[in-house]
Amino acid sequence: MKNNYIHEVNIVSHKKNEITDFIKYEREAAIHDLVSDNSLKIQNENFLSPFVMNLSLEDGMLGIKIIDDKEQVLNITKSISGLKKIIQKYHLACSSYYDQIKNGSTENLQEVENLRRKIHNEGAKDLDLILKNDLEMDINTSRRLFTLLYSLFI
Repeated sequence: MKNNYIHEVNIVSHKKNEITDFIKYEREAAIHDLVSDNSLKIQNENFLSPFVMNLSLEDGMLGIKIIDDKEQVLNITKSISGLKKIIQKYHLACSSYYDQIKNGSTENLQEVENLRRKIHNEGAKDLDLILKNDLEMDINTSRRLFTLLYSLFI
């Protein structure tokens, strides 16, 4: 039996209608991939999966609300001030990558994609450090949560 996993993710945002198609696609893909394959352990041993996770971003504070199988609720609120630069770098790399694809330019595409992935990994590791006292997760879970944070920030 699978343990320590998220089975539902919800985005709580006032900007739902303001996001671009690209951000909407990134958000939907990250949610799908996260629900399909993740590993998340809450440092409080009393919480049992499967988990429902609600994510929000308000005034520079990431809100994570986790509800476990017994309907216990864990609210985590963390400042993302230390992540703003990496999120902005990631946005520039994503924009460059998708502009090249949209314009049919394959020159340096692999270089741009490699840079985007490197920045994505750095952001995921930084997010993991911010959450380490509350949550333990694998790198793919952290990458997908970083993508969702990015989708809320932009």
